[in-house]
Amino acid sequence: MKNTLTNILLVLLSVSVLSMIGTIFYHFFDKDYETETAVSAQAEQSVSFQGVYVRDESVVAYDGSGSVSYNVPDGGRVGANEAIAYIYGNSAAIKQNQQIAALEDELEVLSRISNPGVLEMAQPTVLADHVAQYYNQIAYYRDLGDVQGMKDAEENFRIALSSYQMVINQGTTNFSEQIELLEEQIASLRLQQQTPIDTIIANEPCYFVSYADGYEDKLSIANLSEITKEDILAVKDDDTIKSDTIIGKTISGYDWYMLGIIDNTELDFKVGDKATLYLSSTSASTDVEITELRPVEKADETIIVLHCERMTSDFVQHRIERVRLVKGEYDGVKVPRSAIRFKDVEESSTNVLTGEVTTTLVNYRGVYVLDGEEVVFRKLDVIYEGDDYVLSSINKDSSYLQLYDSVITEGISASGGAD
Repeated sequence: MKNTLTNILLVLLSVSVLSMIGTIFYHFFDKDYETETAVSAQAEQSVSFQGVYVRDESVVAYDGSGSVSYNVPDGGRVGANEAIAYIYGNSAAIKQNQQIAALEDELEVLSRISNPGVLEMAQPTVLADHVAQYYNQIAYYRDLGDVQGMKDAEENFRIALSSYQMVINQGTTNFSEQIELLEEQIASLRLQQQTPIDTIIANEPCYFVSYADGYEDKLSIANLSEITKEDILAVKDDDTIKSDTIIGKTISGYDWYMLGIIDNTELDFKVGDKATLYLSSTSASTDVEITELRPVEKADETIIVLHCERMTSDFVQHRIERVRLVKGEYDGVKVPRSAIRFKDVEESSTNVLTGEVTTTLVNYRGVYVLDGEEVVFRKLDVIYEGDDYVLSSINKDSSYLQLYDSVITEGISASGGAD
């Protein structure tokens, strides 16, 4: 009887031990947690839209007799009392001036190539690198649509290539005959050069554009508050006034505005916000301020008004422009929204005058992470909110989520227990 009882107890003990071991192994190998490694990510708070420029502009006209020769490129800067354009009796005079200018450019290039001091210091490997560099620049500016940049790169390419050829040929290439011929041609053409019959002068410092689009009065800073959604949608960039008397317009001052229609239902943008505006047509960008957010009939549409105090030729080339407005750029730890939980955390504070310690419960937004085999709550310091994720700042405090923590995305309830 005693042996039987002993055997029964041994069996029960063995079953208990095996059950305990099985439970340990079960929890060790199957915690029912799905995790995701916390990694760094970047995000920006931005919006893209079709923007309409509003500037102080004045149409420039003349009586219509004669041919116009512009003294500044489109979007070029003109000083007070400087010539915007010259009026000649006929187009032949303009063609002659263009021919002289082209020959002078050619003469300058050949003179630079033939400079003995430059050639003596030049190294073939350096010049070869310059040839490749300027060749790539030609393609780069061509893709950007930057005609002036492409022209400058082409001139530098020709100089570098010709200099390289002269150096490796040990100076056997000589441009003296071409230079002499160009000088004779220029002198001959200057003798036949006509004097302009009229000159169009800028009354104040301004930018000049060689066309008018009919929006100069409507889209003015004085009328800014009256511009409606319908006005914005009606603007076209290819509207140009066909006239024998209008030669373009001047854009005065450095201040300009841009209007567009955006979706601001998430209240990402507020009046007074500073942001950066990027143009899609060029690589240009500038700082702007949001001065107005004007509601319209549709709840998901808002007229945004931007103000800028920086004027360059990039911002006068068009009437409308596809732009990207960036309010903020953020770097942080990426957290899926499915992993976010809330927990009351005890925090203590000490009164510096009395030394009294007070403990309070603070409800924090955070995530649960696996720290070895232990489930630990880590707080979040959210700096950006996306649709299905947030970014938490990279915080040195170990109570906050750290890079490369194993974030539990499934298997934890809202209260922090297992699902």
